[in-house]
Amino acid sequence: MTLTTPTRPYETLHTINPIMMITYIPPHQENNTQQQVTTTKTTTIHDESETTTTRSLQHFTVNRKIQDKNQNNDQFELTYTLKAHFDDKQGDTIELRYLEFTTPMELTGQIMMADGYQCWTHSREMDLNGRLPPISKTVAWWTWFNLQGDYDFFDYTGVPGEIHSNSYTYFRDDQETIFIGSLSEDSGYTYFKADYNKNYFRIYKDIDGLTLRNGETLTLRFVVTRVPQMIEGDNDYDQENDNNHYSIMNILWKRYATYFYNDPIQTYQPRHLTGWTSWYNYYERVTEADVMKSLTSFIDHKYPIDVFQIDDGYQRAIGDWLDINYDKFPHGMHYLSNVIQEAGYIPGLWVAPFAVGFTSKIVKEHPDWLIKNKDGSHLVAGPNWGGFYALDMYHPEARDYLRQVFDTILNDWNYRLLKLDFIFAASIIPRQGKSRGQLLWEACEFIEELVDKRAMILGSGVPLAATWHRFEYNRVSSDASPFWDHSLLRLANVRERVATMNALTSTLHRWPMKHMFGVDPDVFFLRSNDNKLSDEECHSSCVINSIVGHLTLMSDDLTQYDDDRHRLYASTFPKVQPDIQRMIPIGPTAYRIDFHANHRHYITLTNLSPTPFKAENLLRDIQYSSSSSNNNDDNAIYYYEYKNILTSSMTKAWLAPPKEKEWVRQNVTLMLKPHETRTFVKITDQFAGSTGHIVPGWEIESWKESFKDNTIHIYLRQGRMPQSFDLFIRLNHQQENKPTVFVNDQPISIQEQLLEMNDLQVGKITIPS
Repeated sequence: MTLTTPTRPYETLHTINPIMMITYIPPHQENNTQQQVTTTKTTTIHDESETTTTRSLQHFTVNRKIQDKNQNNDQFELTYTLKAHFDDKQGDTIELRYLEFTTPMELTGQIMMADGYQCWTHSREMDLNGRLPPISKTVAWWTWFNLQGDYDFFDYTGVPGEIHSNSYTYFRDDQETIFIGSLSEDSGYTYFKADYNKNYFRIYKDIDGLTLRNGETLTLRFVVTRVPQMIEGDNDYDQENDNNHYSIMNILWKRYATYFYNDPIQTYQPRHLTGWTSWYNYYERVTEADVMKSLTSFIDHKYPIDVFQIDDGYQRAIGDWLDINYDKFPHGMHYLSNVIQEAGYIPGLWVAPFAVGFTSKIVKEHPDWLIKNKDGSHLVAGPNWGGFYALDMYHPEARDYLRQVFDTILNDWNYRLLKLDFIFAASIIPRQGKSRGQLLWEACEFIEELVDKRAMILGSGVPLAATWHRFEYNRVSSDASPFWDHSLLRLANVRERVATMNALTSTLHRWPMKHMFGVDPDVFFLRSNDNKLSDEECHSSCVINSIVGHLTLMSDDLTQYDDDRHRLYASTFPKVQPDIQRMIPIGPTAYRIDFHANHRHYITLTNLSPTPFKAENLLRDIQYSSSSSNNNDDNAIYYYEYKNILTSSMTKAWLAPPKEKEWVRQNVTLMLKPHETRTFVKITDQFAGSTGHIVPGWEIESWKESFKDNTIHIYLRQGRMPQSFDLFIRLNHQQENKPTVFVNDQPISIQEQLLEMNDLQVGKITIPS
């Protein structure tokens, strides 16, 4: 069959009827496992009206429906409905194998988001040169890392220009950004596939194993919405965005998120939390003594964290969650929860509810609780701990066991944050007439039932769409690591590899998921012991995680910190709560984040490349509207930067000490060192910078200027660490006297004039500890 001439993405999906390919086992063969033969049908869904089209096949009726959502021609719902029809005497069900819809689409000049299978999977934007190769067969055989991804059931072509994305995607060019999101992940995983070489777009549904009875339907729903690039100053769009700040991604994701709210006018505001987790310092070797040592360190240093989470290692075997290893945890888990709460922190605990270790009691005593392959062998669900099996959540006794586990942890032990890991194990293979995506969806529903709002949920090792507005927090990246990247696994195309570089890339691209849950970018590392990350890499992970993340944890042993590392960690408090507006690539692996905090405009630049990155105008305001050119004098616009504490405080005999702070003009040419991150705040009033926070100015609760009285009243935030810092005041060269400054109602004198650059004059005050 031939397809029509390709058009732009929005018009393609709205107006062009696709070719559908479906493969299934007909009903009369369903019970004949010896001679099953699949049937493949390929058809075009013909036009019958402007909004609805229908096509009848031998065993299905296929319906396509378009529903426009407003008068602006910028959003519609696309629905495909397949209804099974056959003679019941032929058999009970049809078993689906493959379903795909193909349309022509003009992809020239488009950038596509390639979101990965699950939260650990590498995710980023790609263009016509992008490629997603399959995992190395040798590495998969040796490591079983293929089990953590979708390599065994999805075709990775590895061809440049053939890109796919899970659950949602977007295309952007210089005209508009179009967002396509699945609204039916409960029936199976959705893949959006772009072929830049042939200008094809495909919607593939992983429905392998899903069965339909006569008269039952399979409904696939999608929302398609777009925003033009040149919308600055458009009141219709400004009304959709808080604070009237221009942000395409916020607008698109808010529209998508409304489909997952119970209340259509509800907005999601996840709570920002900081904390400590045992995993990345002690791993499964953790003991009660290790936990108590770390807890005591936080208490002694008065770090105002929120969460204190114990990870894997408290139990004797994976799956035997109530069989505590009393040799390592002699007082049990209830004792530690009480101690953590008495310290003022939220006690957290790690559990992998559907993972069962090879050596666990469950394997020995309840092998019937485990998911089995068709040959009767136990299904291996992952490589960790030497390999593990998967618990069958539909087995009545297994379900009762998990209820007992969660009731004990939540009611008896009193943990209030649960990190639930390896959730994908519940959906490795289709079974019981359900697709993988349907199994995963029901696993997350079961988790909701188990927790029953008694604790916050932090999801990990899970395809993301099933967690949206279901879990309070969720990982958006691979595990971080005390090294930058794993070269061998990167070359072997392991998208879920443990590596800080891998984690940061996905975190940067998935920041808009803040509209779906609290973002967990995994931990940052500041320590100098057991750490191969450079000082620039430590600083980058700390800054990016703090800006993008709602839940920012670390695992370091504070007793190993030197003064500089204590200063850097202290400068993350209180947790910044930014309003991120955009993240844009400025180079192949260099990015710019624009955000607002305290009514100030910030720009963070990060270079994840191993080579330096240099460019002009990196701090220029982004103007998308041709009618809103920048008439400001670049020489009159200044930014302040508080530099990396770990590098700016170093002194060497043969070198002058690096600058701790710097003021630059907007049009300056900037250099980013390999793996360096720099944050700048735009100077718009008399605030000219500070050294009390990694986001300068966030340590200030309010700033009020009176030009009539020549005074500045400053109030500091609660939760700030008790250490002195400098605060910089922009002086008015037209005023003879310096302003009188009050900090928390106490007068403080401007000590000195630090800087004079044309019309920028800066004075300093020191805030005592």
